[in-house]
Amino acid sequence: MEFPNLVIILVEPEQPGNVGFVTRVLANFGVQELRIVGWDPREDMIAQIYSVRAHEILDAAGIYDDLPSALEDIEAAWATSARAGRNHSVTRALVPLENLPNPKSLEGKVALVFGRESSGLTNEELGLCEFAFTISTSEGYPSLNLSHAVAIVLHHLYTNYAPEEPSEIVLPRAATRTERDQVMVFLDEVIDALVLKEYRKPIAKQVFRNLLGRSYMTGREVTTMTGVARKLYDLVKESEKDDD
Repeated sequence: MEFPNLVIILVEPEQPGNVGFVTRVLANFGVQELRIVGWDPREDMIAQIYSVRAHEILDAAGIYDDLPSALEDIEAAWATSARAGRNHSVTRALVPLENLPNPKSLEGKVALVFGRESSGLTNEELGLCEFAFTISTSEGYPSLNLSHAVAIVLHHLYTNYAPEEPSEIVLPRAATRTERDQVMVFLDEVIDALVLKEYRKPIAKQVFRNLLGRSYMTGREVTTMTGVARKLYDLVKESEKDDD
């Protein structure tokens, strides 16, 4: 579990399908605790269907009457807001998503609070949180679907803070010139044994050399190709013996 102290709070979500999708997003990014303010969607068929294999998170979700009760044991609460209006209670600590701190660096539980699909969070609800943050979107259509917003925020946190030790990407070893030349040893023999006009044989050999030279090939790929070329060579030699 990448974020053991992170809690997602949905305030009065309006669409059960969104709740189901949110549970899948939590599972995608290593978050296990979901809290829902308002109605209880856990038994809703649509929410269950859309949660798919993340239904355990949905089933274990906490249901609260209001946001203050959902925040009682929370050390820090960060609210989402698409509004950067003039109201000081909204803008006093409005930060971009990119500036969110690492939730694992804080003691206790950290909550990400998401508002209603239609109207977001009220100023009073925003005032219960340490600060509000925004997700950069087009000015022409700044509103995000609830599950999409959760996915974007958790992807950002996961990318920047989740791995204790970033996994090392092991690139495949490129084939050496010697390995590529070994392929041609057998291909040359095969071409020599084919019924071709003599002047075409060096052309055919050069075409294969050009292809090998232009292609990025790994050592494993060239080894496989060498094995195939050798089998073709053996077949040609067997055919010559049968003809004799």
